[in-house]
Amino acid sequence: MSKQNLSDDEMKVIKECIKAAAYGPFFKDDGAKDDPYWEIHSLFGLTIDELRKIADALPNLDLEDENVKLAINNSINNLLGYPHGCPDEVWSKYISVSEDELRKIFLKWRGDNVKNYFDGLR
Repeated sequence: MSKQNLSDDEMKVIKECIKAAAYGPFFKDDGAKDDPYWEIHSLFGLTIDELRKIADALPNLDLEDENVKLAINNSINNLLGYPHGCPDEVWSKYISVSEDELRKIFLKWRGDNVKNYFDGLR
């Protein structure tokens, strides 16, 4: 996993995904009384505060930092594979490429073949 083969446009999309995961409706449970982000830690390996700290640091990311790698990997993997239930209209408000194009960027980022959601987990 590295930036070395990613274009500036692809890095822009990756950053959109982190912001979408941290601030968008994709992983928020509005029905949860105590914590609408109760599932974030299980899905991302980061708390919502850690994920937002990374999103707020954009565009300055240390791509060697393990938490940044988790944020990138798990934002994209969960946007592509988790049943977040957000329609295309919501997707396009946060992410400037289609799911198919994002999948190509994800595979390029990973540097290996991710066959399904579970293969993409970190």
